[in-house]
Amino acid sequence: MKLIKHLPIYTVAIIVLSITGMSIGLSSCSKGDTGPAGPIGAQGDSGVNGVSNIISSTFTVTSSSWVSTGVPNYHWAANFINTNVTANNVDAVEAYWCTSLGSGWSPLPVSSLINPGDEMSFRYNDDSTSFTYYTGGTDVQPPSFYTTPNNYSTIIFKVTVIPPSIQVKYPGTNWQNAAEVALLPEVRAALNAKTQ
Repeated sequence: MKLIKHLPIYTVAIIVLSITGMSIGLSSCSKGDTGPAGPIGAQGDSGVNGVSNIISSTFTVTSSSWVSTGVPNYHWAANFINTNVTANNVDAVEAYWCTSLGSGWSPLPVSSLINPGDEMSFRYNDDSTSFTYYTGGTDVQPPSFYTTPNNYSTIIFKVTVIPPSIQVKYPGTNWQNAAEVALLPEVRAALNAKTQ
């Protein structure tokens, strides 16, 4: 390749002025006006029950739901399929009860509900939830037998499954204490969410 040894002075001047003009032009460019906003996108799906992915399932227990689990009939159980909980999951699982929707959820277990020494509680296993009632050994009737002074003929249970993403937000929470867990805003919202 042959190099050009001499350029006419006016060619050099044109090149220098061109480069200088482009530099000034590019440095003085500014962003234009912002255009109008685009259309609003569709609303995304809310979590289950619309509450931070906390899954809650509601179960209604009537007199026909209680089954004796032994003789004498001191122990009663109401068993349900519940695929939301498993025995080996990493979720926290808590259960609450009330006698009618809107009356407020009380944590399980509860003792001395009807008789001194009785206890109503829950347990879960792979794909199932059981609510249990131990009469305290002083009676042989399930809770639904009692309609006075409180009407326990129908008891509504709500089981909440709380994922690890909620658990890490509240270190130090005793996840085995349903009353303490119920104070968390996400769980309180799940308990107050409309029953599906």
